[in-house]
Amino acid sequence: MLAKINKLRPAHVALIIAIVGLSVFIIGLKNPFLGDDVSQIVNNVPVHSLRNVKLFFDGGTFYNGQGIAPLTGVYYRPLMTVVFATIFTFFNTHVLAYHLIQLILYIACAFIFYLFLRFSFKTLLALPLALIFLVHPLNSQVVYEIASTQDALFFLFGILALWLLLRFKSQKSLVLVVISLFLCLLSKETAVLFIAMALLYLFWFNRKRLLAFVLTMIVPFAFYLVLKVHAIGLFTNPRNSPIDGYSLAGRLMTAPSIAYLYLSKVLVPWRLASGYYFTYPYFSVRHVLIPLIVDLTVIGLFVYLGFVIRKRVSRGRLYTYIFFGIWSLIGLLALMQIVPLDMTACATWFYFSLAGILGMIGVLLTAFQKYFSPSTFLAVALLVILVFGVMSAERGPNWKSEYILARYDLHASSTDFNAYNSIADTYINEQNFKEALPYAQDAVNIYPTALTYLNLGTSLAGIGEYPQALTAYQSGIKIFKYNVIYENMGALTLFYGTPAANQKFLVSAVDKFSGDSVLWMYLAILEDRYYSNAGAKICITYAAKFGQVPSFIYNGIMNDKPFTIYIAGKTINVK
Repeated sequence: MLAKINKLRPAHVALIIAIVGLSVFIIGLKNPFLGDDVSQIVNNVPVHSLRNVKLFFDGGTFYNGQGIAPLTGVYYRPLMTVVFATIFTFFNTHVLAYHLIQLILYIACAFIFYLFLRFSFKTLLALPLALIFLVHPLNSQVVYEIASTQDALFFLFGILALWLLLRFKSQKSLVLVVISLFLCLLSKETAVLFIAMALLYLFWFNRKRLLAFVLTMIVPFAFYLVLKVHAIGLFTNPRNSPIDGYSLAGRLMTAPSIAYLYLSKVLVPWRLASGYYFTYPYFSVRHVLIPLIVDLTVIGLFVYLGFVIRKRVSRGRLYTYIFFGIWSLIGLLALMQIVPLDMTACATWFYFSLAGILGMIGVLLTAFQKYFSPSTFLAVALLVILVFGVMSAERGPNWKSEYILARYDLHASSTDFNAYNSIADTYINEQNFKEALPYAQDAVNIYPTALTYLNLGTSLAGIGEYPQALTAYQSGIKIFKYNVIYENMGALTLFYGTPAANQKFLVSAVDKFSGDSVLWMYLAILEDRYYSNAGAKICITYAAKFGQVPSFIYNGIMNDKPFTIYIAGKTINVK
């Protein structure tokens, strides 16, 4: 049987990986759009047509009510947006299509990783390593969270580039490698890590092609930089989490705990959160010294094992071990907040480094293979794959709703202000504003953002605290001019404030967000209620042009008839 495994053809391996991947992750295929999916797909007007493809390369990934214009955001991932637009063209907002294509990409990543490992190991070792990579719970978020399609794309084109580099030896084949790396860059900025590994491979194993690769890569890389700078700038602090507000010294104090989190979750991937927001900007024994000692011990152990195996393996095999070690290390260093990131830590970010760690483990198993039988190794590997597969499958239902995911996240990460905000949002959608208020307040207390202030303002407005609600909204737009905050302030104009001040606000709002149907509708209602029906007709026409308007409001204004609206528990008669 063991001999047959080593004789498996790539097609057979692809089928095995596909079956295992589908068996583990099928549970998440019907999960709804959550979080960033709404502003990146569902409400993203430009993404709803491939005719807007140029706009995907002119901005970020988020829609902010700006009509048919470049998207906003501090990250440049145009290829992901192109993929979303392509799926939308054929399947609209049928969420199954997005999850299925994401799973296919993810399975393809594991298969190409297997092909890459085959240059160093036999199938008996390469296949279990690839399957562990496939089912490891740390990677499961790349499948379940649609917004993490960027990670699947990034790894797919990156590992494809490395495989092409090993598979073909001609100078002409470097063109395919560079094309893959360029697509990798368009998927996620951390593609530079794959470029670094390509350079390292050529330097150690195929130096004759090194100069040709560098010369071939210069123009695409420069073109990518031009696109990125034009779209969002060279670098922008995301300001999305508490750690972004600290100096480099403060962020580096947190680094030992970050590294400890990732390294511990590789071995024991239990109680995983979709994001971590802890900060330890000042020295302490518990959060700085002890994690640092553990981190250095783990790194020291792998270095020591490198010296141990030096006499057991060939020089080429030793270089392979060092190659994978550098792969793991640079991936980990990129997560140490030297450059501020969206969160303190996130499981999907370790996708790259985990592949390197598995490669190191593969070399170690080869070096010490005489101490265990192949059948023993296979039995242990199957057990690990089974356990990790079950744990990954169990994570699938976490993405059934924002509320469920938030509850799980708080269980694993008590400082997750986004989780508090998501729970508040759930209660707001249920019109349970009193229950939402303490969660919204907790979110603001941990980290005030435009979104946390949005839910705080909505909760306060829901219980009739209009002045405090307006203050919360105004605090939010000082941080970021988010169109939904303006929409909620627009709703507030229906029953709070003076007509003149409210008209001035709404006029400025539609000027800022000219493609926002909701703001145009509120301005139409205000015009019809206090000023002229003629002005209201113009505004409601714009509202209908950019989105769906309730028919009773549209017909009431266009026919100059009275109508009644219900909002925030209030009844408002227009006319």
